[in-house]
Amino acid sequence: MCVSDSLDGDPPPRKHSREIDSLRRERDSIKRILSQANLDELSNELEKLNDSLSKIERDFAGH
Repeated sequence: MCVSDSLDGDPPPRKHSREIDSLRRERDSIKRILSQANLDELSNELEKLNDSLSKIERDFAGH
């Protein structure tokens, strides 16, 4: 650590790197969570569509 770093109140470069790495990991984790949530929502919608199509097919078969 440089004396000027402590006088200016700036963290040392190694601390900056760790903080950036930590933020990157958090960002990646959030992206995975959002992606999974989006896939779950999409899966639910597809299931609803499948149920609707099955009902329509049954209705047409009954006529």
